[in-house]
Amino acid sequence: VIGKELKSQILKKENRLPDSLVACIGGGSNSLGLFYNFLDDEKVSLYGVEAGGKGIKTGKHAASLSAGKPGVLHGNKTYLIQDSAGQIKEAHSISAGLDYPGIGPEHSWLKDTGRVKYVAVNDKQALKALKLCCKLEGIIPALEPAHALYFVLKYASKMKKNHILVMNMCGRGDKDLETIMDFSK
Repeated sequence: VIGKELKSQILKKENRLPDSLVACIGGGSNSLGLFYNFLDDEKVSLYGVEAGGKGIKTGKHAASLSAGKPGVLHGNKTYLIQDSAGQIKEAHSISAGLDYPGIGPEHSWLKDTGRVKYVAVNDKQALKALKLCCKLEGIIPALEPAHALYFVLKYASKMKKNHILVMNMCGRGDKDLETIMDFSK
């Protein structure tokens, strides 16, 4: 359930809009599908969770909005991970779906306007959330939304009990099992 249908279902069930929406971001399609119908609802907080890789300070990450700067790649002016000469640097994420040195131009605009808040979650944190989800829910999430799930675990613990938070749990984790096993050695 996404977009207008999600908004309609929440309004019907809760008689109000959600307080927060959270999604992982790489290229942008999964998160924009969730955010789009809520962009004009300024009371709804929107959070995009980037791949922090081995940590922002290590330079081995895929967090172009948190640690990149504007540039042009593949014909798009967007935030990119680049060196001082504007050359694209290699990105790093445990998640293949988030391992890209840039972001869709829509996210660049949403960052510049301040409509969406962007945060980074590192590989170890994403794996921690993935393992907890497996243990408590019996669901193996993909590594991409595991980044968002880690943020949700930290963020939700600070919210009031009636706070409505929606997270986009996209993707199946069975595709990531080999990567997870290799990282856990």
